[in-house]
Amino acid sequence: MPCPAEEMPSLAALSTPVLQPAPDWRSLQESRAVVRVRTYADDAAWLITRHAEIKDLLMGSKLGRAHPDPANAPRFIDSPILAEATSQADYVHELAEHRLHRSVLTPYFSRRRMAELEPRVAGIVDEVVATLASHGPPADLLELVASPLSTAVVCEMIGIPAEDRDKVGQLLDEVSMLGGGTDGLGPLAAALGRLVVLRRQEPRDDLISGACAAGLADDEVATMLAGVIFGSRGVVNHLAFGVARLCSDDELRAAVTSDPGLMPAAVEELLRTASAGGVTIPHYAREDIDVDGVHIQAGDLVLLDLALANTDSRAFDEPDRIDLTRPSNPHLTFSLGMWHCVGAPLARMQLRLVFSSLLRRLPGLRLVRPVSELVSPDDELAGGLSELLVTW
Repeated sequence: MPCPAEEMPSLAALSTPVLQPAPDWRSLQESRAVVRVRTYADDAAWLITRHAEIKDLLMGSKLGRAHPDPANAPRFIDSPILAEATSQADYVHELAEHRLHRSVLTPYFSRRRMAELEPRVAGIVDEVVATLASHGPPADLLELVASPLSTAVVCEMIGIPAEDRDKVGQLLDEVSMLGGGTDGLGPLAAALGRLVVLRRQEPRDDLISGACAAGLADDEVATMLAGVIFGSRGVVNHLAFGVARLCSDDELRAAVTSDPGLMPAAVEELLRTASAGGVTIPHYAREDIDVDGVHIQAGDLVLLDLALANTDSRAFDEPDRIDLTRPSNPHLTFSLGMWHCVGAPLARMQLRLVFSSLLRRLPGLRLVRPVSELVSPDDELAGGLSELLVTW
C-alpha cells in the first residue's frame, strides 16, 4: 500500500557522502525493494532500490521517459532536459523512435570503431595530462583534465571540428544546470544544426554524416547528437570519482601500478562504486506494473537507483569493497537493455587511458583535500564533484 504523504521519505533529506557508504539510502534498500518517496520536485514517486528488480524493469519495455499527460506528470527534479523528455510529442511511438536512434548510434561505438579511435583518444589524453603537468600543483583536475578530455573525445567521435569544441563545452556546461534559467538541449542542438547541414552536402566518415544518411530530419539529428554530448558528462564524473579513489586507496593504487593489466578490472569496480546511493534514473510506467508486491500504475514516476543496485549485497559479495578479482561484475552504471548507454565502450576506453596516464606521468599524484571534504554540486543534473584539487 502507498505511504501517506507525511510518511514518505524525502530524497532531498537523504545524505549522500562522496565515495563512502550511504546509510540513509542503504536503509531504504534494506527495508524493501520498492519505496514510495517524495522527489526533489516535491512529487510522489516509486524508488526501486534493489539490483534484481531494477534489472528486470530495464530488460522490459514497461518504462519510458515520456509521459502521456506532460502538464500533470510527476517530476523528479527541476530540470529543463528532463522536462523535454517528459513532454516528448509522440508518446505513442517513443520506444520505437528510441530503438531507431540506438540503431543509428550503435555502429559508431562498435569494437572496430573503438579500436580505430583509440590512438586519437590516447593522443588527447596525453595532451590534457601534459597541460595538467605544465600547469603545476595545485590544480583542479575537473577543469584541466576531465572536462576538456570528455568534450574533445565526444567531438572527435561525432565529427565536430576542433575550432567548435570550446563552444560545445560552454553550451554543455549551461544545459547541465538545474532550474528554469536554461532551455534544455535546445541551444546545443541549435549549434549543431549548422554542421548537420554541412554534412548533408559533404558527408564524411563520422556520426553526423551517418545520422543524416539514416533518413533522420536535420533537427532530429541535431537533438540526438546533443543528447550524446550531454551523456558525456558521465565520463567527467567517473573520471573525477576514479582519480579521487585511486588517490585515497593505497592498496588499489599499488595494485594497478604494479600490474597495469589490472586497470580494466579497476575501471569496472570504480564505475560500480562511484556512488553508494542516489544515482536515480527517472522513468514513467507505460502500463500497470507489479514489483515485489507493489502495484505501480501507468503514468507513475519510477526512479531506478543504479547506485543502490551496484552496492546491493544480494548481487555483490562485500559490495562496498573494491575487488579486482571479482569473478562477476554485473553493475548497472551504464543501465541495461534498451536503455543501456551506447557510449559505454568509449567511456571505458577514456577512463582506462586517463587513469593509466595520470599514474604513469604523475606518480606522486594526491588529493589536496581528503575525500571527506569533497562535495557534489547541487545545481547540476549530472552531479559529480564541484572540483577536484590535486597536487604531486
